[in-house]
Amino acid sequence: MNRHPDPDGPHGLTGMEWSPARHAALLTGEYLFSQLIPYIGNKRKLLGLIAQAIAATGEAPQHTDFIDLFAGTGVVSRLAKQLGFRVLCNDWEPYSEQINRCYVAQSRAPVFHGRRDYGQVMAELNALPPLEGWITRHLCPDDDVHYDTARDRMFYMRKNGMRIDAIRTQIARWEHDGLLDEGQKACLLAPLLYSASYNSNTSGLFKGFHHGWGGRTGTALYRIAADLALRPARFIDNGHAHRVLRMDAHVLAASLAGEVGEAAIAYIDPPYNQHPYGANYHVLNTIALWDSPSLAPKITGRDKAAIRQDWRTERRSPYNHRRQALAAYRQLLSVLDTRWIATSYSTDGFIALKDMLRANCERGAVQVFTRPYKRYRVSRQRYSARPMTLEFVVLTNTRRPPQRTADEIWHEITTLEACLNGVS
Repeated sequence: MNRHPDPDGPHGLTGMEWSPARHAALLTGEYLFSQLIPYIGNKRKLLGLIAQAIAATGEAPQHTDFIDLFAGTGVVSRLAKQLGFRVLCNDWEPYSEQINRCYVAQSRAPVFHGRRDYGQVMAELNALPPLEGWITRHLCPDDDVHYDTARDRMFYMRKNGMRIDAIRTQIARWEHDGLLDEGQKACLLAPLLYSASYNSNTSGLFKGFHHGWGGRTGTALYRIAADLALRPARFIDNGHAHRVLRMDAHVLAASLAGEVGEAAIAYIDPPYNQHPYGANYHVLNTIALWDSPSLAPKITGRDKAAIRQDWRTERRSPYNHRRQALAAYRQLLSVLDTRWIATSYSTDGFIALKDMLRANCERGAVQVFTRPYKRYRVSRQRYSARPMTLEFVVLTNTRRPPQRTADEIWHEITTLEACLNGVS
C-alpha cells in the first residue's frame, strides 16, 4: 500500500506546491484548475494521489489512452491531458459534457463566424442588454430588495438571472443560425456554467438556496452580488485528439474494444452516496440544454428548488443506492477490458472497502494508494468520533494475477484509518 504523505494538497503534481489562493478557480491562469465548478466529490485536492497511481502503471503517456468514465467537472481528464495522454472523457450529465468539450476536447481557442476571436465574442456576450427569460422568471425573486422567501426562489439576484438569460439566448440563436459548431458552443457554455455556479446564492449545490442573500452571515455576498461576467477558458495542446462523450459508463465500458489501445488506463470515480448529480446540479443542466423545463415559476408546495425530473428516468444511477452500488461496480469491472483499472473511492462510500478490494483482486494484481482526508461536517463545532476518512485509489493490473489477498490489503488500510482517528 502506498501512502500519500501530504494531507493538505497534491505536492509534486506539477513541480509546485498546493496553494488555495494560487489555484482559485476564478482567478488562476492555470489550465488544470481554471473555472472548476464547486462539486461534491471533486478530485481537485486529490490530484497528487491520482497522479501517483497513474505513474505506478509505468505506461508512456504519449502512447497510452486514458478513459475517464465518470468525469464530472473533468479535472482528472485535464490532469491526464496535461500529463500527455490521449483522453476519452465521459459523463452522462449534460453540463459535464459541455464543460469537458471545452477543456478536454479543445486544444486551442476557437475562431468564430466573421473571423472574430474568442475574446471578441466573450466581450460581445458580456455587453448584451439584460433579458428576462426562463432563469429570471423561475430562479430569481421579483425584486432583489423586497423579496418574499415564501414565494420567490433565490438562486440568483435578478440582475444576474437576466445576464444568464441574455447570454444563453444569444448562444442558442447563433447555434440555430448555424454559426456555432459543437466546440465553439462548448467554449462559450463552459464559462457560462462556471459563472452560473460562482454567482449563485448557494454553497455549491442547487438543491436549495440561502434564506436571504448569502445566508444568515452573508459571508458569500461578495460573489453572489457581483455582476456575472464570462471569462475565457484556458486550453492546452498535448498533440492528441481527444473525445468527449455523454453515455452511461457501463454502456461505454462494454464498447471500448477496438476503440482504445491495449495498454489503456480506465479511471472510475462513481458516486459515493445517495445524492444524484442530476438533482444536485439541475440548474446547470437547464442552462446546458436550454429546454425550458415545465415547472412553476414560483415556489409551489414541495417544489421549492425547481428541480427538473429527467434524472429520474434518463440518468438514475445505481451507485446512489446502497443495495445496488456493489453489483453495479462488479458488473462494470467485468466488462472493462483495459490493462489498467484505477478506482477512486472513500471509506465513507456505499461500497464497503473489503468488497471493492475483493472485486478488484478477482480481476488482477492490486495496489492501493491512500490519503487521509477530513470528513465533511455541517458544523465545525460539532464533535465527530471519526474526523478523518481515507480517500484511496485502487489500481488493478488486469494482465497479472493478484499478489496479495483482499483481506490482507483491507486489514492494512483499516488499521491506518483507525490510527488516524485515534482508535486502538
